[in-house]
Amino acid sequence: MDSREILSQFFSGALNTANVSTAFAELQKIVERIGTPSDLHESACARYALGFIRRLIQYKRDEASELDLCMNLRDLVIINGSIRVSDLVYQIAKQHRSEFGFLCENNNQVSCIPSYPEWLHPQAYINDVYRLRYMSDQDFTALSVGDEILSGFTKFRTYKSFEQKMAVHMALKLPEGYTLLVSQPTGGGKSLVTQMLAASSVGLTLVIVPTVALALDQYYAAKDTLRETEDIYCYRGDQSTEERVKIIHAVRDKTARLLFTSPEAILKNTELFNLLENGAKDAFLKNVVVDEAHVVPDWGVFFRPDFQLFSIALKKWRKNSSNSIRTFLLSATLSDDVVETLLSLFGSEGMNTQLRCDSLRQEPRFYFYPVKGRKEQHEKTIEAAKLLPKPLVIYVLEPREATELRKQFLEQGYQNIPCFTGDTRDNERDIILRGWKENQYDIVIATSAFGIGVDKPDVRTIIHACAPENLSRFYQEVGRAGRDRLPSISLLMPYTSNLEGEGDLSRAFGLVNKRVLTVKTMVTRWFSMFRSDAAIVGVDECILDTSVASSAMSADEAEYVGNRNMAWNVNLLLFLHRTGFIALEDVCYDVNKRSFLVTAKLLKPEIMSDRNALNSALEEPRAEEYAKQTADYRAMSKLISSPNTRCWGRAFRSLFPLAVEVCHGCPSDPTGRITTDSKYKVREKPILSLPAHELSRVLQRHMGSYRTLIVHNQDAKQLTEDELNKLCQKAENCGIGTIIIPNTCQYSILFSGLVLTFDEFFFTSTYLPFLFNSGILCLFPDDQAIGTALYTSLQRLSTLDYPEVIYCDKDFRLSAAGKTIADSIDGYSISLDKF
Repeated sequence: MDSREILSQFFSGALNTANVSTAFAELQKIVERIGTPSDLHESACARYALGFIRRLIQYKRDEASELDLCMNLRDLVIINGSIRVSDLVYQIAKQHRSEFGFLCENNNQVSCIPSYPEWLHPQAYINDVYRLRYMSDQDFTALSVGDEILSGFTKFRTYKSFEQKMAVHMALKLPEGYTLLVSQPTGGGKSLVTQMLAASSVGLTLVIVPTVALALDQYYAAKDTLRETEDIYCYRGDQSTEERVKIIHAVRDKTARLLFTSPEAILKNTELFNLLENGAKDAFLKNVVVDEAHVVPDWGVFFRPDFQLFSIALKKWRKNSSNSIRTFLLSATLSDDVVETLLSLFGSEGMNTQLRCDSLRQEPRFYFYPVKGRKEQHEKTIEAAKLLPKPLVIYVLEPREATELRKQFLEQGYQNIPCFTGDTRDNERDIILRGWKENQYDIVIATSAFGIGVDKPDVRTIIHACAPENLSRFYQEVGRAGRDRLPSISLLMPYTSNLEGEGDLSRAFGLVNKRVLTVKTMVTRWFSMFRSDAAIVGVDECILDTSVASSAMSADEAEYVGNRNMAWNVNLLLFLHRTGFIALEDVCYDVNKRSFLVTAKLLKPEIMSDRNALNSALEEPRAEEYAKQTADYRAMSKLISSPNTRCWGRAFRSLFPLAVEVCHGCPSDPTGRITTDSKYKVREKPILSLPAHELSRVLQRHMGSYRTLIVHNQDAKQLTEDELNKLCQKAENCGIGTIIIPNTCQYSILFSGLVLTFDEFFFTSTYLPFLFNSGILCLFPDDQAIGTALYTSLQRLSTLDYPEVIYCDKDFRLSAAGKTIADSIDGYSISLDKF
């Protein structure tokens, strides 16, 4: 039964609780089927059906207006075709048919003649999205075979992709003290890394997130995904005292297993900070995850400096833990300078590694439409929001703009359109985030506060009624759409002006320009802190109070600026730390002063105590810092100023050099510039060496002094599912950590280790050979060519001294060698019943 049939049955029955529950349950089953391109299409159709039922319920509760209902119904019938609806819906559609293009026929049938904004060309992009058409030339990321680690800890039986599986298993194998940076495409399932770390670790996994929205999103996802959810917590500002006390007790009693929070919550809550510091000393704190790590260099330079200050605390905790804490930096596609900054802040000297799976999005089709004034921008935004596919996010630069735009929607009769900005209260954020994920809204108006990490798979359109301050932000926000791998639309609609100081680009540059202090301001602020009465200064070390006002400010100015003054001071200290003038060794928060106290080692004490010397020394690094901050803005500015100069896919590729260029349509290339990507998207070999596990007694008895063993079975090619899983159990009993199975194997593999298909093994043996350090069981096929290729790969791995068990017919002949495998290896052969 598809979504049309379920909707038909829903409308034929009364709108009662039982009918709604049945419809939701049946539609949800379709939503969760995503194994093939056709499944993706059906899943998306089911989401539209779910959304309409929710909107109808909201209408009956006066939580949505008739226009909200009609806007949703329009998308539903464009995608699903003519639908027979209830009398109520039919009368509402008939009343508003001219505005929405409804055709109201006999028998309560409603269809729609779609109309799109006339000023958007080509309209083929919109048609692609409404058809939910998975492009035949688009790379389809197939699900990857799962294992008992995955199915035992989560509700999943397969991995979302090969790259997700590699990220999880590399994270689980990461040695103590190491830092692992994982980059995966937006929507690639990075959250599973965090969840599996928490589920498999004895101790606490601490997850640092940039926004409350993301903290809640990740918290709910973990609760929904993991089988054991008792010890999962989210610490944030809007909680009741009772909820906070519960979390504090869980950390103190060492029962918490997974904690989502922000750097501010840790640094500014003395009790929580001390508990985590003690947890590091006691080896209770096992893993620290910084999610959406790409925002740390961006935001930490001026806004939310707590991110980079947290890295100081983490280094201290790592030292106190005897270097046992593992650190994970998770993000989407990354630029080189961001990677450099992240590893300088959070890295472990000599113990850093990366799993880079950077990929550009294949889903977006890009529209560009500049406007000549704010009034036109708002009018065109509202028109586009009504006529483009939904769910839809409208991004603006500032909270006041979001409020004004929402007011205009309300004046037209829409009711169910929330705003999500930096000014939105925490309890409202929670409501909006939940509603968005549960299909309760078709449109959200937002600033960048909404974008980070909010994982809703079926967003179809992103409108930027602004000029984002840099290309990174623009691309990350475009990535909020199309996470279900179906087409999406990006509409960039800035207000452009030739007048100096006018237009959205000027406003965006204002945001970027103030992120780097002038040399004069830096020197003034440094000596204001360094010479203040609050400073404790030694020969080569000092403790500085970041609330000290700049000597260039009057008392009134200092009081007015408040927290911004402290942010500027922290910004300066971080800059001096990054550029090698000081080393930040400790940080604590003074609750009474509401200020960070930072311990700094003076790496160049003569310069740091001489105004003229410091002024001269800062010129070059300040210029380099400014160039870095403005480079990404200039890339965004160039895209807006010359949108037809080059394919937008190439512009993004220049920002993210490890990714492969891809474009399905932009102002420069209306028909798209599609580049075929590799099947497996690990871009570089991770640098990591793992020693071979000690052989179990059982395996030692079978292998002796050799590292290869043949388990022979005359009928291996006829292996049944039961026999395979018995073999897996034997391998586990021998301490083997990886099993290699045929590409066509459809069995459910009961193996608590890494399971790879032949194709996955060929790639992994070259790029991630360390994953086999606990041994391999390889099931040879009846095919001589494939068997020979497997043998060749195993021979290459043998230099690592990892144990290898080959399950095959004892008379299997290698095509190249012209002899049996038993005659080709150094090792013993035993029968299956003796293994």
